Amino acid sequence: MPKKTQAHTKVSRNTHTRLLKGRLSVHAKGFGFVTVKKGTDVFIPLENLLNAMDGDFVSVEIIKKIPKKNPKGKIINILTLHNQEIIGVFKRDQGGGSVVPSDERYTTPITIPQATIGHPMPKNGDYVVVKRTEWDEDTHQFSGKIIDILGKPGNKGMDILMVARNNDLTIPFPKSVTKELTSLADYDIQKEVKNREDFRSVPCFTIDPESARDFDDAISLVQLGNGRFELGVHIADVSHYVIEGSAIDREAYERGTSVYFVNNVIPMLPERLSNDLCSLKPRTDRLAYSVIMEIDSRGIVQHYRIRETIIRSAVRFTYEEVEAIIEGKKHTHAQTLHLMVMLSLILRKEREERGSIDFDISEPAISLDPQGVPYAIRPRERIESNRLIEEFMLVANRIVAQHIASQATKRVQKPFVYRVHQKPEESSVRSFLELLERMGLKYQLGKELESDDYRKILDIIENFDYKYFIEKVALRSMTKAYYSTKNEGHFGLAFDAYTHFTSPIRRYPDLVVHRLLKFYAQQERDHKKLTRAETAELSAKLQETCKHCSHREIRATQAEREFIKLKSMEFLSSKVGESYEGVISGIASFGMFVELSHYVIEGLVHVSELKGDHFDFDKEEYSLTGKNTGKVYRVGDTVKIKIKSVSKEEKRADFLLV
Repeated sequence: MPKKTQAHTKVSRNTHTRLLKGRLSVHAKGFGFVTVKKGTDVFIPLENLLNAMDGDFVSVEIIKKIPKKNPKGKIINILTLHNQEIIGVFKRDQGGGSVVPSDERYTTPITIPQATIGHPMPKNGDYVVVKRTEWDEDTHQFSGKIIDILGKPGNKGMDILMVARNNDLTIPFPKSVTKELTSLADYDIQKEVKNREDFRSVPCFTIDPESARDFDDAISLVQLGNGRFELGVHIADVSHYVIEGSAIDREAYERGTSVYFVNNVIPMLPERLSNDLCSLKPRTDRLAYSVIMEIDSRGIVQHYRIRETIIRSAVRFTYEEVEAIIEGKKHTHAQTLHLMVMLSLILRKEREERGSIDFDISEPAISLDPQGVPYAIRPRERIESNRLIEEFMLVANRIVAQHIASQATKRVQKPFVYRVHQKPEESSVRSFLELLERMGLKYQLGKELESDDYRKILDIIENFDYKYFIEKVALRSMTKAYYSTKNEGHFGLAFDAYTHFTSPIRRYPDLVVHRLLKFYAQQERDHKKLTRAETAELSAKLQETCKHCSHREIRATQAEREFIKLKSMEFLSSKVGESYEGVISGIASFGMFVELSHYVIEGLVHVSELKGDHFDFDKEEYSLTGKNTGKVYRVGDTVKIKIKSVSKEEKRADFLLV
């Protein structure tokens, strides 16, 4: 009888001497890494995955050690099945059926025995929710049980529901939050004016995308008598309404962040707050938390103050409206906007001189009709009005972080939430530089890697044909930013200290930062300080919040990317048979990934479609090489493809080389 691994049951009959145990993480492109308790993560090529899925606890054997790189391994056994709900398409057969997972990290169909299907019975092609129950060691196949039927792929709202369930996202707010919302009242203007700086006489406005429904940041700019600029970044005072420990706060913490799906959102806060009380609507008095900075002509912040304020936004601008004014269209606030552009350019120059990296990654901008069907996809353009807002938010976040970090001493610590970005791993940098060299660009590092090295490389490739591809590879070589109570700086921005202060409607860490700033300001007014025990307790609590919110951010990013992939495939399905130019964006043993230049959508040219030769995969060289012809396909090469087939359900496009 075949041996089987059940969910939550650890089984191992192998006697290999060099086995390690760890949690498997599978990349969308097929390979994976096993995180072990001691030692470096083990790289697992697709052919060595043994059909294990993302999140499974496995035993792995090291088959090759590579100096200064992750060792290569193969999975020997699945010890514990990850108890994750999996969404997929049900396909009926004589023995019951199978479910093809929609999440690219789950690559193996799951068998559904007839006896476990139950009633109501899903129809062929339905989206269902399944949990794996067993893994057969001999056949390497999974069995599972259907726990919910979502419906047909074409049903309205199905895409968001499916992605939400795939990523454990909650859509409706619980009754406790709904009940608490009814008791929320607007503020007393006379009472608040006494305790806040009144900015209502200073012209300020919001600049957001056309589709934005909540406005959590407004900006103002005044040129002072000394010639310097007074920049005000005014952020919705969410902490005034969302009390720590309340039902609304607990749910916001659990969600961690809002999740955006082109023209829909799963919000962190209910609409009563995000679209009303906390939204900086035009011509409406609103409570804000503001960073007011005096900035000189070199982009240096000479003085600043952080204040609770009352503001009145004069105008709700879209990015496109501001761009038109920058290009010469007349408007009441045209002079202020032109000054803002000038200041943002000064700030950008000052930031770049520090070594700050400014990626210009091309992302798909998807247009949907009222039924949610995509009718256009194009590379998203970063226009000057986008950059203007980015610069002002960056400087405000930096000043807030420095405000707290500068007060820390060996004896006095103020626990805080920082946004940290560490240096890339040495192996990742080496791989990136090797790729550059193969593409004809040799870059020599100094004694130590600096942010400025990346900035210089981006400057060099500015006019190269493969600029966008190199930027993507550079970005992949970096570590991911995360939240932490330890101020370890931000490598990518080249800032000594950085935080998130500017989006408390959609990010929980920003809300926590607002509360901490108010808490420390009150302590200062009361001439109080935290005891050592209180400092340790607060620090531990904040670190747990940082860990939780970093995880929620990753989950939200995965969901947003999954939705974009889903809509991209739906759009591309109408283009089958058409030919396009693209760039080889990835190489694997089973083929090459090609990104279409026109649509910023990726598909696969399977190795079986490379006719007339046998191609060997070289991971070190990012290449496929023909044994007989010597033909080489490398990452970064430009190719022409024809779209062979598209599966929206599997979020997969297959290409042919032309």
